[in-house]
Amino acid sequence: MIKTRQDLVEYIKADKIVNGYRERSITKEKLKGNIENAFMMQLLIALREFEYATNNNQRFIGKVRYLYYKHKYYKLRMKVGIHIDANVFGKGLKLVHQGYIWVGASSKIGENCTILPRVLIGKKRPGLPVPCVSIGNNCYIGTGTTILGPVTIGNNVTIGANSLVINDLPDNCVVGGVPAKVLKIKDK
Repeated sequence: MIKTRQDLVEYIKADKIVNGYRERSITKEKLKGNIENAFMMQLLIALREFEYATNNNQRFIGKVRYLYYKHKYYKLRMKVGIHIDANVFGKGLKLVHQGYIWVGASSKIGENCTILPRVLIGKKRPGLPVPCVSIGNNCYIGTGTTILGPVTIGNNVTIGANSLVINDLPDNCVVGGVPAKVLKIKDK
């Protein structure tokens, strides 16, 4: 959770590294022709700023900052069709392409996760306890995946395209299908 300016800097730095922005700026990426990558990085920075403002809006200046970053983030996410609630992802989030992604506030997702388009992560029904979906670190979620909680997914899990995850998954596995089943256990 991003509570301080230092946390904000660390989260943005981790997101930039995962997305391949070690020393380059977003403007340089646009000039090189990588407009989609630059736009996705802008969205991630706006998300992190919105998370920071959400967690620090007790005083008047915090409320003004919150409204500004909320507007900025909502405007960007409407352009690309991505809805990610605040304080869901850990450091190092990678969104590969623009396209429909919905991650509800009932989710808690670890560090260094990659998500492709057409992914839905949420509850099976209203009224379930939060976090309803818990996903570990270093997970890869393929295109068209639906994850409906309550479910717990371990660390280092690869979820194949067009999978439906409704059951808990162990660490270090590759899963796929409707409903998703463990296809392979990864070597450690």
